[in-house]
Amino acid sequence: MLINPNVIRIIRQNLNWIIIALFFFLFGIFLAAFALGNEKFFLTELTKSQQDLLAEMAEMIFAGPPLKGIAILFLNNLLVSLQMMIFGFFLGITPLIGLFTNGALLGSIIAGLEYQGASTLVFLSLGVLPHGIFELPAFIISAAFGLKLGFHLIFPLPQKKRGESFRYIWREFISVLPLIICLFLIAAIVEITLTPLLLKWAFPTTLS
Repeated sequence: MLINPNVIRIIRQNLNWIIIALFFFLFGIFLAAFALGNEKFFLTELTKSQQDLLAEMAEMIFAGPPLKGIAILFLNNLLVSLQMMIFGFFLGITPLIGLFTNGALLGSIIAGLEYQGASTLVFLSLGVLPHGIFELPAFIISAAFGLKLGFHLIFPLPQKKRGESFRYIWREFISVLPLIICLFLIAAIVEITLTPLLLKWAFPTTLS
């Protein structure tokens, strides 16, 4: 079996937290893309810095050789996932904000494509799905453990003290970390090598 049975067990045991994390991510997408219409309020400013950072990173990633781009993207995603987990120590606020803002960023892109008359379905299918099926699960799982950590530092696990709860959850995260690393690595390879070709084929005018 490619995935350690212990990892599968841990993921199953934390499925509720993964669902909660996914909910906040999807909520960010929904709010930015559909619920607020043209009245984005705070979301415009909330995602603007992310969009600027994304543009800078895209320039840095795609300006050099593919291997360099893959390495930069992989390390960035891994660092973000580790921050989501570690900073969950602060009552789970950091992973909660990270889930929502990343969802809102994707929702803003969707809304922008709709405004330009581009096909959202094509963008999601070719521009997000090929690497997203690897990247998003890794991102969501990391955030889920960050949320769990923040919650159980307030309300310790049954029959455990706060310190014991922290060590238990951290060991869980370390157990699934190899899977997260593999998912991010595959996602980076696909995003650098395949996704640009698919997007250029689907949106030749927009990307020219």
